[in-house]
Amino acid sequence: MERPNIFDALVTVEGYPEELYEEPVETIQAVEGAAADVPDSGDDETSDEEFLPPSSDDESPDEVSTEEELEGDEEECSPSELEDLTTYTTKDGTKWRKAPVLPSTKTKSKNIFKPPPTQIPGTHHVHKPYDSFKLFVSDKMITDTVRYTNMFGSSKWPNMWVACDSVEIEALFGLMLFLGVRKQNMLSTSEVWDPIDGISLVRACMSINRFKTLMSCLRFDDKSTRSARRGKDAFAPFRDMWDQFNNNLSKHYIAGPLLTIDEQLVPFRGRCNFLQYLPSKPDRYGIKIFWIADSSNCFPLLGIPYLGRPIGQDRQVNLGRNTALQLAQPFLKSGRNVTCDNYFTDFSLAEGCLKNGLTVVSTVRTNKRFLPEPFKSKKGLPLHGNEFAYGTTATLVNYQGKRNKNTVVLSSMHEKGVVEAGAPKNKPEIILFYNSTKGAVDALDKMAHTYTSKRVTKRWPMVMISNVLDLATVAARCMWAIKFTDDSLTKKNDRSAFIQSLSKDMMLPLMRRRLVHRNLSRDLSLLIQSSSTRIEQSQSLGQPTSRAGKARQAEPRPSTSGTTSGSLPRRQAEPEPSTSAETTSKSHKRARCLMCFWKVDRKVKQRC
Repeated sequence: MERPNIFDALVTVEGYPEELYEEPVETIQAVEGAAADVPDSGDDETSDEEFLPPSSDDESPDEVSTEEELEGDEEECSPSELEDLTTYTTKDGTKWRKAPVLPSTKTKSKNIFKPPPTQIPGTHHVHKPYDSFKLFVSDKMITDTVRYTNMFGSSKWPNMWVACDSVEIEALFGLMLFLGVRKQNMLSTSEVWDPIDGISLVRACMSINRFKTLMSCLRFDDKSTRSARRGKDAFAPFRDMWDQFNNNLSKHYIAGPLLTIDEQLVPFRGRCNFLQYLPSKPDRYGIKIFWIADSSNCFPLLGIPYLGRPIGQDRQVNLGRNTALQLAQPFLKSGRNVTCDNYFTDFSLAEGCLKNGLTVVSTVRTNKRFLPEPFKSKKGLPLHGNEFAYGTTATLVNYQGKRNKNTVVLSSMHEKGVVEAGAPKNKPEIILFYNSTKGAVDALDKMAHTYTSKRVTKRWPMVMISNVLDLATVAARCMWAIKFTDDSLTKKNDRSAFIQSLSKDMMLPLMRRRLVHRNLSRDLSLLIQSSSTRIEQSQSLGQPTSRAGKARQAEPRPSTSGTTSGSLPRRQAEPEPSTSAETTSKSHKRARCLMCFWKVDRKVKQRC
């Protein structure tokens, strides 16, 4: 019985390579030592005497064919094709890996922030809201305003100008803040000072004519040298005040580990060389200011106004990146993180900040050249889908938040793309971190707009001083909340009570001084006296309370005099109202009648 040949199947398979058939034939011939040639007939039948199967030591034809097939597959996949399967190559030559690579060395140190011993240095003398406000609107700023206002007023009315002082300018700023917190800053001056429908505290502080005069003559620089300075700096009428305000912000507060960069639009529609139009903002027209703020409490750290293209210079390139670097300059080598939006984002910004000890998390516009092509598509992923790309210094994430809109975020802080289980809408860790830190400047702008002291004006320096006052109240309250965590003004979480207390403290010295004047009417004198008394009583009852102060207040005190800033005296129980018989029986000291003319000097015992 003839034994079937095992090579018949290999020969009859269609498309089988020729070399795989010839190799076992040569091996068999070498083993047998046969001198005859291999039959070249086209018949498929061969005798088992001529061809024997290979020995067990040699590789079988099946094994040889399998290995050679694998070798052929590896040769077909070139290194360039393999790189295309594992990396993205962008238009500018940046390469991004599709999968994270485990680091072969020790992880690079970043985001190592060493908290300072105190976050608010130089605040040991702060005992009331007025003290915290004066840290940011300093005495030098008030003194400069007084000097320049008197210079302008004396030049405008040489014989009629009455010089102002720091007490009067502080009272003016206090009036602006008070009208802003009462939501009456846009009312006309005659309505505010109306004897019937107006505000009595405003009339007690300052006359309507003096208020109009000071508001029209308020200046913040020397007008005689302004033209020379304005040729180099369009912000010259307010530059000195702005620089002092920025220095005070950085002097009395140390930022936390998370920072935010964004823009603020101060509403204004008057004449201004650097007026901006931003349709995405509620006010649309105004002065644009770039801010870097603390993400934890929205404390303003540094502001740079946008003044447009300088005269005689070419078109500005990479304005957003350069502005972000300028704002982050004071915080280099500190281990902090900066969050910003796509206006400032550039790959060179992330690399430059990382080399200088800062990390960046920001959104990216889809027209950037360093983005891979799949990240530019708005419909490339399913709804709430994610896609990551990894570089040597940063990580990219593409998130499909809506059906026809994707969000791309660049992060030099995160090394891996992590999606936590149960995350809302399957959002990655990078997206959640960006959402939690992106809104600090927007919240700062909202707080400044809520109780703004800005009044109707045609001069943009007046708009800027109002913005400085509003931002100073935000900074003062942030510092107050850090210093007095248990105080009632902190627990209420309401800035209106804080601003009202601050504005009244600013108006009180001028009210006391007005009482000395002899030409005041009796009604106005009584109004000033009653208003100042109410403010003094609220000051004595509104001191900040600490835990140690609460412990010391276990026993009631006989009077409110001599209280310190660290304790709050208990209110004494008010006596019950007495009857008319008891009132008439008691003897009162004779005093001047309040209803009669003062020259009559009539003495009475009864009082209303």
